[in-house]
Amino acid sequence: MFKKLFVGLLIEFGPIVGFFLIAPKMGFMLSTGLFVALTAISLGYAFVKEKRVAYFPLIAGLSVILSGVATLTFDEPLFLIVKDTIYNGAFAIVLIAGLLKGKGLLKPLFKSLFAMNDTGWKILSLRWAILFILLAVGNEIVWRNYDEITWVAYKGYSTFVTIIFAVYQFRLSKKYRLSESNVWGMRQE
Repeated sequence: MFKKLFVGLLIEFGPIVGFFLIAPKMGFMLSTGLFVALTAISLGYAFVKEKRVAYFPLIAGLSVILSGVATLTFDEPLFLIVKDTIYNGAFAIVLIAGLLKGKGLLKPLFKSLFAMNDTGWKILSLRWAILFILLAVGNEIVWRNYDEITWVAYKGYSTFVTIIFAVYQFRLSKKYRLSESNVWGMRQE
């Protein structure tokens, strides 16, 4: 169970951690190429290992690959940088729209991992919507006021905060778990 979670986190966040560590030494464009390659490798690994790729890592990975390729093709860092504002803003809007209709839209993305009741899914969706808004606003502030390498540092630190935020949500999944889940609200294999 925790192995599955660790592999998921590695697939989701491993490429960005590599980008964060390498960009100050190798420069933005070269590290963008590495970021794209690591993202493609992690998605490929997930597919080979699990015979599928979960929706959320797939959406995130494809957005990195497309914006990274555009960045490299047009020699324009803004494609990769602004992708975060668009990505986080779009997810926030979708999650808020779902909540306005009485639905926790993270359930279809993570139901294979967590077993929670609808109240838990709605709270989780609201929390992530708020985080996505904060990340989108933070991204706009940083890229408009600082250079690309400073943005990479922001991206790295915001990723670290996102990981801590994600792990903290286990308190929620534990509280709103269904009877078929384990003590942490995760689906039993």
